[in-house]
Amino acid sequence: MTIDVRLLNLAGAITDGNAKRDDVTPIFDVNVKLEEAERRTGEAVFSFAIAINTKPSVARFDVNGLVTITGKTEAMEKMLQTDPDTKVPNLLKKVYQQIFVSIYLVSGMIGAPNPPPNLLLAQPKSE
Repeated sequence: MTIDVRLLNLAGAITDGNAKRDDVTPIFDVNVKLEEAERRTGEAVFSFAIAINTKPSVARFDVNGLVTITGKTEAMEKMLQTDPDTKVPNLLKKVYQQIFVSIYLVSGMIGAPNPPPNLLLAQPKSE
């Protein structure tokens, strides 16, 4: 099975001009939208949008793109299942693993705190 992630948009912004990267340890709040765009035998395409905000409000990151899964139906269905502990779809975990470096680089360029690499696994999510 192959998973191909294509970023269409990645934006990061400082929301509090007075905050410095070293003096704030924020909590990251994540909102995710993952929708099936197309499905054929052996292939499925999903659009995704991830919004990451900090509490206190210091920075915001917005990411969207497409992810294509190619492989056998059984493997694809397993990738679409939700982890019972974190309530996060396995596909979303893979997407975040692949886009994390891009978010990390943007956070460094704008001087914002960077989200952790295990952000989606850190605590159970409701979505």
